[in-house]
Amino acid sequence: MKKINYFLSIAVLAFLFTSVGCDSGDDGVPAVDQVGNTFQGTWSATSVFFGSPAQDRTTDYSGFTLTATYTVGQNGGTMSISGGPTGLRPFASTDNWSFVGEITDPNTSQFNITRTSDNLGITVSNFSTTGMTLTFQLADGGSTSRTEAVVGTWTFVMLKNP
Repeated sequence: MKKINYFLSIAVLAFLFTSVGCDSGDDGVPAVDQVGNTFQGTWSATSVFFGSPAQDRTTDYSGFTLTATYTVGQNGGTMSISGGPTGLRPFASTDNWSFVGEITDPNTSQFNITRTSDNLGITVSNFSTTGMTLTFQLADGGSTSRTEAVVGTWTFVMLKNP
């Protein structure tokens, strides 16, 4: 009987040591940095909608890409665009961005960022390693010379380039 208790005790201790030592797989990388690293890259627009009711502007944005960088530990990075229509667009050629609020889930499908130059809030939804949707509302810019052509609600459905 003592031998059975001894072996059972060893088995229980072995189980406890192996389960306590399990790694979650993130190697201690904060959730915000995991999301930021996934967000960085080049994204191509597959659908673009503007206004209310939504007008399909996908054809105008053929070839439009957004390239984002992320700086670990800084909660943000840069974004630049290429392609799409010439003239007025809802994006500057190059800008900075930062996360809004705390990101605690590395697998989040929605979060908010701010475009630094004008404090524009952008909602990132349907976020994954392969796709995302960007939605934002451009108000009348006044001194930033926005016109009716870009003032309104924008939605960009994006796929990540390999």
